[in-house]
Amino acid sequence: MRYFVVIAFFFCNCLIAQEANNNMIKSDIKANFSVNVLEAYEENSFLKVKDFYQFLEIYSSKNSSEALQKQVKQNIYSLFKENVLVSDFFTSDKITIEKLLEKIASKGLKFELQNIQKEATSSNFWTASYALTISRDKETLQKNVQQKIYFYPEEKSFGSKRKEIWSILLGEIQ
Repeated sequence: MRYFVVIAFFFCNCLIAQEANNNMIKSDIKANFSVNVLEAYEENSFLKVKDFYQFLEIYSSKNSSEALQKQVKQNIYSLFKENVLVSDFFTSDKITIEKLLEKIASKGLKFELQNIQKEATSSNFWTASYALTISRDKETLQKNVQQKIYFYPEEKSFGSKRKEIWSILLGEIQ
């Protein structure tokens, strides 16, 4: 009887460990996509990074109305994973996106990205690095930036059908 309990216990633990491993593999980027498909997703994520800085430029424009700023703010939030901290461009502090937007509102900033490339891939994100130039009037600030880009499966509803899709959201900026 004791052997049966030990074997049953061992068998249950093996099943639980296998299920945990299957869930990890299911959400692992490299296990689900070919190199070519991953490169296409990475390129799409770089476009989202560029969109973010274009939105910041519109938001910081001296001519942006409150209605436009409100819409741009919503678009920026839709690009990011929730509760993300970003690097303050003017100090080395980590701040929320809300604080960043407060700091740049109506400042007339221009943002230019150069040399965006993937640095590393983890199980559910990759890190992009790029050179960022921020200018206003005749002042220019240059920074080397690293940013996490999250790529993960989530279940979406399409009418009565549910389907697993992979989403890209921007993450922490350093």
